[in-house]
Amino acid sequence: MCGIFGMFDPSQPLSTPERAWAEQAQLRLRHRGPDGQQCLTLMNDRCLLGHLRLAIIDVKGGAQPISNEDGAIWVVCNGEIYNYLELRDDLLARGHHFSTRSDTEVLVHLYEEKGAALLEDLEGMFSFAIVDTRKEQLFLARDRFGEKPLYFTTVHGGTGLVFASEMKALLSLPDVDRSLDVAATAQFLALGYIPAPRTHLARISKLRAGEAIVFGPDSQKTTSSYWRPEFTSNGHRPSSREEAVESLRHHFRESVRIRLRSDVPVGAFLSGGIDSTLVASTVRDLLPSAPITTFCASFDDEQLNEAPYAKQVAEHIGSDHHEVHFSSTDLLEVFDDLIDHYDEPFADPSMFPTFAVCRAAREHCKVMLSGDGGDECFGGYRSFFTHSRWNSLRRFPGIHQTSDFVLRGWRTGWRGTGFLNFLKKNDWDLLYPQAEPTSALSSFQPDHRDRAQTGLQELQTAALDHAHLRYPLSAMEYTASGYLPEQILVKVDRASMFSGVECRAPFLDRKFFGFAASLPLAWHFARGQGKALLRDCLPDWVSPEIRWRAKQGFTPPLATWFCTSLRSQIDAAIADISTKLQNVVVPDRIVTLNREHQAGTDRSPELFRWLVLSRSLARSGGVQL
Repeated sequence: MCGIFGMFDPSQPLSTPERAWAEQAQLRLRHRGPDGQQCLTLMNDRCLLGHLRLAIIDVKGGAQPISNEDGAIWVVCNGEIYNYLELRDDLLARGHHFSTRSDTEVLVHLYEEKGAALLEDLEGMFSFAIVDTRKEQLFLARDRFGEKPLYFTTVHGGTGLVFASEMKALLSLPDVDRSLDVAATAQFLALGYIPAPRTHLARISKLRAGEAIVFGPDSQKTTSSYWRPEFTSNGHRPSSREEAVESLRHHFRESVRIRLRSDVPVGAFLSGGIDSTLVASTVRDLLPSAPITTFCASFDDEQLNEAPYAKQVAEHIGSDHHEVHFSSTDLLEVFDDLIDHYDEPFADPSMFPTFAVCRAAREHCKVMLSGDGGDECFGGYRSFFTHSRWNSLRRFPGIHQTSDFVLRGWRTGWRGTGFLNFLKKNDWDLLYPQAEPTSALSSFQPDHRDRAQTGLQELQTAALDHAHLRYPLSAMEYTASGYLPEQILVKVDRASMFSGVECRAPFLDRKFFGFAASLPLAWHFARGQGKALLRDCLPDWVSPEIRWRAKQGFTPPLATWFCTSLRSQIDAAIADISTKLQNVVVPDRIVTLNREHQAGTDRSPELFRWLVLSRSLARSGGVQL
């Protein structure tokens, strides 16, 4: 796990300010790689590559950038290539020579063999840059599920390309364009995050999950998608549900096995839920006599506290278990720093407990296994099960209009209202259940509503892209390709890297996901809940109270904070937005929300988004309108 940055312009060498930028980028990405840093220039100073290292594999010899045998191809990589040992053996057999034992070096030799098609062979989480000095070409890529980020922008009138692991490094560029992207801002106010490729700055983009860029000697940028998560019935299916469970156990065991490869201590997050219990128990099966370290977060609120369940699992597998106890006061202490760390607007309150447990884990381990991806790949969200029972009726012509007519004639409180509401929902409502598009659009001044509407229409188009599948498969596919990389994994990457911890997610394995996504929908649901297949994959010793627990999350008490500890920050955000964005947004919108909240109506989700937006604009150093 590392931080990477670089610049390439085939038509001109780096200027003095751009060379100085490398030092600023290193400073701003230092948290991602506290164990070392290196920077070099190539192709007569027309290309720069920089790397900050969190040493995990080949601790002493794996410094980057790394080249092939003759120095014609160079790479910097953020992440891990889990199947590097298998790739290395094959490359050695083909006559390649290695100078390190690191996983990253396989990239340059595999590129020599296959070019951009090397992505087909990789199992891992990564964003990397490969420079081919013979072709005078820069090749950028992001992993399939989007575990590792990559931001980029153009310079020199479009003849040069600059990239970095986090936006904060690009913001230190001289003369970087800070024009506000109104469409992206509308997406943020609707969702609480901004899907790739947009950011809140119009000239800075981020690579989508499963995408690659080729930037050649003619300064032309070609973007391509090499993979996307798809739920399909194609291919071989097991003959029975029991056979499917056994196959899942096998695939998951292999996924965990290669993710345990490390030259530093590896631990596991253990919440006592389905996903983390399966991860921790599989680690114990693979390492029957080795010491295992597990971590969970515990809270003052007993209704939110999962620590007792985690303790049950930890005692059975014999792990060195750590409960990270913290209160709302503890979270407030890191509130400002953590929000600022995310660069672009990001409003998921669960970032706070995620950071707290990562910070505690760093005192013992550099690498942690997590259960991220289980809900998205196996139907873990409650709405998936509920809607799966009703979806077939939505196929009938006119069902939306009929349901709407009946609902308007019926009084609220009838037990069928939820059912009828589902029938009249459109794809937007189903795939973005927490979205607030109407509120987002009304937040903009008339002159900017067309651009805001463009951003919201992009979200609707993304929803329709999955409409070939019946719900909830369409929602499962969307969450795996949208919500997972743009919200869940952004939260985990920034919170963990803020602490210098590498998080690995065994559920996000191509073969494991592909097999799970090909299974019949009904197999994913049982007893009124999702993830039925994963529950059956758990060892027999797991108690029913853990096996059949409902999904549980944690949200800090924002509603209370905004009336007490954070009230002054909301007031400051209102003043800031009223000054900086008064010609773009409607300041009265946030004023009204705050007034309603202080009067007792919970508006904390929307207020949190406005607060985060205000701080993001301040961090961007003077956004241009």
